[in-house]
Amino acid sequence: MLRKKEGFAGQRSCVLPTELMRQIATHPLCENLYITDIGYYPHAALHARERREGSPEHILIYCVKGEGWYYLNDQKHTVKPNQVFVLPANVAHRYGTNATNPWTIYWLHFTGSRSHHFLNFLQQDSDALPITVSPQPERFALFDDILSHVEMSYNMDSIVYANSSLARFLATFNNGVYNPNPVNSVEDDPISRTITYMKENLSHSLSLEELAGIAGMSASHYSAVFREKVQSAPINFFTFLKIQEACRLLENTQLRIKEVAYQIGYADPYHFSRVFANVMGVSPRDFRKLRKV
Repeated sequence: MLRKKEGFAGQRSCVLPTELMRQIATHPLCENLYITDIGYYPHAALHARERREGSPEHILIYCVKGEGWYYLNDQKHTVKPNQVFVLPANVAHRYGTNATNPWTIYWLHFTGSRSHHFLNFLQQDSDALPITVSPQPERFALFDDILSHVEMSYNMDSIVYANSSLARFLATFNNGVYNPNPVNSVEDDPISRTITYMKENLSHSLSLEELAGIAGMSASHYSAVFREKVQSAPINFFTFLKIQEACRLLENTQLRIKEVAYQIGYADPYHFSRVFANVMGVSPRDFRKLRKV
């Protein structure tokens, strides 16, 4: 099956570290329903996946532009704009984008002790047909809000918030209950500005003083405010963002590990591998082998 050799321009995705996943799976506010992987793929040419034994989690894929397809229970289904489909856990499936009209998708993997109830809530027929939904700006805003908080995974409060919002997001795909409410955008602030700057400079090395200057604060004050909001030191969080970019490159490109290291500013691939393993709980090589999204 053809796969995209490079990532998709404008894509976003987040993979949570192994140890954090263990904490989420046993957290009293998350264990019933939680996200394991999440992302957004615009104009995803050559995007395709096949899992002969299925995925450990349920998978939701929401197409907003273009077209795609999926096979489930030996039945092929075509996916068009404003349609969503859910693939049950542990069931063989494959899916992909249309060759001439690539889809743009929002996707996530979810699980938890009560996740099957949401699967039944969304799939109210036995044919697993795609569900047609009306496009709602609030739904997109809610997804972006969830993904943005998952990206702040050094802050367990943000993870709890994201997973607490998951049930509402899933419920928007049941046409019988969706009643959108306005979602206010978050105002910019110095910490947000520096996080945006970090994301735009993943191939560089940034100092605490440089980030503090962008925030318009002294280094000590900036560090204290950042720790209070993110529950991580600024440079540690920047390292986490770098490793998330490495995850995307390992999954979506054929770059060698040392080339991935160079892409995110590590001249020493061995040092990169140690940092990656420390953050993600597995080596870059094993991550590439085990990656399931």
